[in-house]
Amino acid sequence: MSDSRPRCGGQTAWLYSRAVHGCSLLAEEAGARMYSRPAWPDATTVHAALAPAHAVIEERRALYRLGLDLLAPGHDPVPDAQLDNPLLRFRIGEALAGRLPYVDADDELGPITTELPAGPVSVRVATGAEANDRLAEAMRVIQTQSLPGRRPPRLLTGDGEALATVAAGLRKVREVSPALADDLLAHVGLLVVLDPATSGGLISASSRLFPGLVLIDRPSSPYEVAEAIIHEGAHVKLFDFAITRNFLGADAAEGRVFRPSWSSAAWPVEQVIAAFHAYTCLAQFAQDVERHGEMSRLGPDSLLCRARERATEIGRWLLGEEDALEFDARWLLHTLMCDETGPEQLSPVTRPVPPGHYALDPLLRLARMEATGRVLAGRPGDPPELHWLDGEAADLAVELSQAPAGKSLSEIGAERAAVLAALVEATLVRAASRGGVLSSSDGTFASEGN
Repeated sequence: MSDSRPRCGGQTAWLYSRAVHGCSLLAEEAGARMYSRPAWPDATTVHAALAPAHAVIEERRALYRLGLDLLAPGHDPVPDAQLDNPLLRFRIGEALAGRLPYVDADDELGPITTELPAGPVSVRVATGAEANDRLAEAMRVIQTQSLPGRRPPRLLTGDGEALATVAAGLRKVREVSPALADDLLAHVGLLVVLDPATSGGLISASSRLFPGLVLIDRPSSPYEVAEAIIHEGAHVKLFDFAITRNFLGADAAEGRVFRPSWSSAAWPVEQVIAAFHAYTCLAQFAQDVERHGEMSRLGPDSLLCRARERATEIGRWLLGEEDALEFDARWLLHTLMCDETGPEQLSPVTRPVPPGHYALDPLLRLARMEATGRVLAGRPGDPPELHWLDGEAADLAVELSQAPAGKSLSEIGAERAAVLAALVEATLVRAASRGGVLSSSDGTFASEGN
């Protein structure tokens, strides 16, 4: 790719993380995992083929941990539970996007939440008396983003019946669709039940500004909770894919919109891919509900009966506009649509590197992922930069990090020249003299001491 800098923000809160050549999935690997079935493919299998659920969580936490290290050097260690906190993720994300400065804040969720078991994970639900105060700013920001001019909704706390319905809904989603529940619930950082007198008729929602935060209106049945968990869980999982894989570019096809047949709305591309993914997951859940013989227990506002039809309509539009998506998003689209043509992996255009010595930018910090071997590279700046590296690019970056004086092109190997060229183009690696003094990234050299 000609531009490997991560992109953060735009009009919404997506954190874009783009990889250099050698970092994205190889075409033959992607082709090997493409498949079609007589029935629609299982979403959990497709997700795992793109990245195992535990790997996505590990990489997401690594991104926020390194981002925080770059924004607030010397801060106290942050436990995983706090890295999953949507309030902290908001503050880090907005700072990485360059919209707000990073400031410390008391956003600990423990005192205001109750943890409900949901199989191998637990879901935090806002229940404490101080929850409205702790989440007031989040509610204000979300309301301003979605429905400006209205007062923010208030949380429903201290309602034992509502909490019991939420708990029953979590049990129901695991009873009906355990694999899908386990796959999506791991991405939910906080569930908030809203007071219906203040929510304006909201059924459920999730905010890209506060990734992992799921809002639902006071539920009247366990199935309302179960469907909301699948719907919003699909959104927050896709967000985690978007910040750890190649999904959306910097412009996200600005000006290109989809108009669904069932609404007068006009959706930008990022909303279209999110809706496609959510409706695909809802359609799979609908099949599981039908298999359990419980379709009659769905509420009047349920989307399950229409989910497959809508997913197909959205997916067909996206297939015609897939140049707006990056490779992993295109692969996900083709696979979930059972389209055997598969996306084309475009080779990046890079300038050949001349013979010489090359060294990793000394300001870079590298974090290698235990589950996948991928590398997250971070560089200080205003805002900081984050880059995901895969395969040979990850290996070469680590190798150069262990060679402060750099390595010559012959030591690196001619077979990795294209990978080196992409790292140079991304300014992660620079030309250096034999003494290790960095020069410009265009292949020229500076004498030691100049």
